[in-house]
Amino acid sequence: MTLVTQVLIGATVVVLVVSALFALYRLAKGPTGLDRGVASDVIIAVLIAGIATHAIAARMSVGLIVILILSLIGFTSAVGLARLITGTSARERRFLEAEARAANISRERAERERLQRERLERERAERELNEMEGEA
Repeated sequence: MTLVTQVLIGATVVVLVVSALFALYRLAKGPTGLDRGVASDVIIAVLIAGIATHAIAARMSVGLIVILILSLIGFTSAVGLARLITGTSARERRFLEAEARAANISRERAERERLQRERLERERAERELNEMEGEA
């Protein structure tokens, strides 16, 4: 391994350790559950990066399986946290989606009516203008 590679791996390890310490601090002190959830996601990401760094330094591919498993765990925990935070069930989501569709339909109808009123007003103004020109 070259000196440049060793320096880069050493710098990576330092950054990962500092990141893990900050994330652990946020995990312990976080004022809300959301802060703690994000900190746990960061810790998983740091673990993934650390295992990848070790796999590169040791020139081993075994760490890739562990990285894959950790990334799946991180993804499912992030999705679970997002659903927990939103607090909506599938039934509530369907209701909200139907409500949004109805609002869009109403907005589109109002826009069509406005455009029709403008068109009728334009046609009326053109008729009046034509009548004025015909009288002159």
